[in-house]
Amino acid sequence: MPIRWRLTLWFSLLLCAVLFFSGAVLYIVLNRYLNDEIDQSLRVYSAQVHGTFHPDYFSGEVDYAVIHNKLPPANEFALPGVYVQLIERSGKVAVKSDNLGEQQLPVAPALIEKGFSGKIDIETVSAGDGARVRVMVSPLYLKDQTLLLEVARSLKLVDATMNRVTWALLADILVALTLAVILGASMVRRTLSPVRRITSIARGIEASSDLGRRVGYKGPADEIGELATTFDRMLEHLDSAFQSQKHFIADASHDLRSPLTVIKGNLDLLKRNLSESDRKESLRAIDAETGRMTKIVSDLLVLAEVESGRMEKQEMVSLRGVFLDGLARARQIGKSRKIIVGRQEDLRVRGDSHGLKQLLANLVDNAVKYTPEGGTITLSLFRDGNWARMEVADTGIGIAPEHLPHIFDRFYRVDKARSRASGGTGLGLSIVKGIAEQHGGKVTVTSQLGKGSTFTAWLKL
Repeated sequence: MPIRWRLTLWFSLLLCAVLFFSGAVLYIVLNRYLNDEIDQSLRVYSAQVHGTFHPDYFSGEVDYAVIHNKLPPANEFALPGVYVQLIERSGKVAVKSDNLGEQQLPVAPALIEKGFSGKIDIETVSAGDGARVRVMVSPLYLKDQTLLLEVARSLKLVDATMNRVTWALLADILVALTLAVILGASMVRRTLSPVRRITSIARGIEASSDLGRRVGYKGPADEIGELATTFDRMLEHLDSAFQSQKHFIADASHDLRSPLTVIKGNLDLLKRNLSESDRKESLRAIDAETGRMTKIVSDLLVLAEVESGRMEKQEMVSLRGVFLDGLARARQIGKSRKIIVGRQEDLRVRGDSHGLKQLLANLVDNAVKYTPEGGTITLSLFRDGNWARMEVADTGIGIAPEHLPHIFDRFYRVDKARSRASGGTGLGLSIVKGIAEQHGGKVTVTSQLGKGSTFTAWLKL
């Protein structure tokens, strides 16, 4: 069953339960009110009768005709349909009100027995043909005789009223449920329309592999809007990842094809009768290209491990130890460059010491590679708020502004000819970025063309 119908069904069932509960409460309250009103009218008229005929009212024999004539009049506006009947202990009806005509109030032996035993009680008694009468009994004490006073009102009007109320409530519930189903289904359908659009786009992408499509939700910023926005962002990330993968495959293929072409060409030359010097030159070229391929493959493996987000080992790492290793490497490969130690603080972070050493080593290698002889390379380590900053600054050739957004991309080179000649793979800075992000940090760069660059690794303390 589609979710919109399930939502409509649950909403309708909940509304039905609420309406039935409200209707039941209304029915009970109204029925109780009407019955209480009838009982109150019976008590009022019974009290009037008892007030009229006190025990000393008759000095001699009781005259039923006098009693009949002295019954207090019932106000049909205040007490409509009040019936009165006096019964002797024998069960004979002694007096009854004129509005009973030839009829008598229905007999309830248990109720009559209660009355003559001195109790006052009110009960509902069946009057035949489905009619019901509310009867109040109480003993009426005269001087030498006790009669049973019955005061009653018909429940026909109450029953008719409650019957109409019942049908009205059922009709209202039915109409409300019908409207709820129709309007609810329409509202749910309109609310879930972005979900259907997301489904349609997802199916289209599956069929065409076109990640350029977007939902383009325009509506309130509710849960559905958040879902549509999140889906669009996911598509953007996927599109970016696939484009990056395409470029990566193309760049990796190109960078691996070049040394393979050189190796194959030199192997073909070695099959010929070459002089000793030519043979050595071919072997040197093969060895150089093989080393370059090995470096590319090794960097690719490191990059794959870094981008997986997993760290083989997490521990508290002394950044000062990492810094000193990087400083030693800079002095070893820097040769004629001037190596300077800037700020140096003893900081510790949680992470992988091997990865952090590789991060700094790659930054040092990059600085040495692009800093001419006589230039200066400055290494610094210090706290900046909740961050540890490792900086490698150089006075090298610098980076043009148009290249800065791309220098951390895989296989991106500012000067491709020089990078390949110096043995660069174009993966060093990508590895730096991956290691920094693996440790919950980031890497930034500032540079001026012809004046140098500063790379900063930010690590969370």
